[in-house]
Amino acid sequence: MLDRTLTFRDAKASDAADLAEIGRETFIETFGSNYPPGDLRTFLDETYSVDAAESEIASPDVEIRIATAGRRIVGYCKIGPVKLPVTVDPEPGLELHRLYVYRDRQGVGVGRILLTWAIDRARQRGAKSLYLGVWESNARAIAMYESREFEAVGRYKFRVGETLDDEIIMRRRLG
Repeated sequence: MLDRTLTFRDAKASDAADLAEIGRETFIETFGSNYPPGDLRTFLDETYSVDAAESEIASPDVEIRIATAGRRIVGYCKIGPVKLPVTVDPEPGLELHRLYVYRDRQGVGVGRILLTWAIDRARQRGAKSLYLGVWESNARAIAMYESREFEAVGRYKFRVGETLDDEIIMRRRLG
């Protein structure tokens, strides 16, 4: 039976393996069929390893918020310094690096709650803008971001192995 009880908390060191797992699984669930197997495997191994998750959790510049149902992580988001190829406004900015939710938990508010947390935390940290990158064909995500006052401000290529995807850079002004 699907546990509908959700809790939200900050990630801790002991979550690294679970974060690596949800990162891999939700990326495959959403985008896996878009890439040659070798490109996908390379990207997943580099981006969603336990070591990478441990490093992100330990970074003082990164914050990760997770949603759990029972003892299972069902979604998470990560904010930190802007790494997108965009000229950052003179005011401080942060980036929403990830907002991932398992497909069976989409459409019930998990993503919106995590996004609200990211916006609030960015404000609390003094950011005047929150940036994100989203695949140009991810209409559902784009619609959610637009409903939360994000606007397209640029484009870039996102590398998955040797494959380059067209991504939209979006920004929400916070102050």
